[in-house]
Amino acid sequence: MKRILILSFCLLSGLVQAQNTDPIKWSFALSSKEIHVGDTVEIVASATIIPDWYLYSNDFDKDLGPSLTQFDFEEQVGYRLLAKPKAINPKKKYDKIWEGDVTYFVGHAEFRQKIVVTSVQPKISFTVNFQTCSDAAGRCIPGEVDFEFFNPTILPAKKNTKAQVEKGSGVQSTSEQTVVETKHSETNAKKTSSLKELEEQKKLLTQQDSKGNDVSVGYLKNFVKKYSK
Repeated sequence: MKRILILSFCLLSGLVQAQNTDPIKWSFALSSKEIHVGDTVEIVASATIIPDWYLYSNDFDKDLGPSLTQFDFEEQVGYRLLAKPKAINPKKKYDKIWEGDVTYFVGHAEFRQKIVVTSVQPKISFTVNFQTCSDAAGRCIPGEVDFEFFNPTILPAKKNTKAQVEKGSGVQSTSEQTVVETKHSETNAKKTSSLKELEEQKKLLTQQDSKGNDVSVGYLKNFVKKYSK
């Protein structure tokens, strides 16, 4: 029974295509307006779907029956892919015809593919294969669309700031040098203050004769001898 239904859907699909019915419109963009070499950006694929139609997503069992939305990228020149295209918030339901859970979009669909830009002249081209269906019309239509970003504006790689370069090379930045010099000044000031205090204490304990000789020890001995009796 399942095979008969699939065959019927295919025959109806051919009939709809012959009538030039187009239930979906695609648009593509990059997620950032200013892109530098080395940046990670997203290819945003958006689709507008007419009422009573839906688009199958790309995140359910591919062996179930319906054609999943698939992105086929040509040779990656000036960029590289990161992971797989991600469907953004698709709906989910149990499909009695396919006898399993499917994910799909109604009204609007969005997929995002992360890439890393490696050149100022990347060539980003791909093909999207998909399937739209309408339960009300009892029809499914396979579709295919090709797209290429022609000469996207890519800026050279971002340069590290002077502070970052100095830090990375082991050279102190101006602010770091100022902090170190301030600490040295504070330490020297403390040392000078301590020396002055010691000199003052020394003067209080020092006794000199008329010739300027230090007689403190003798003075103390006489003082103790005199008053200890």
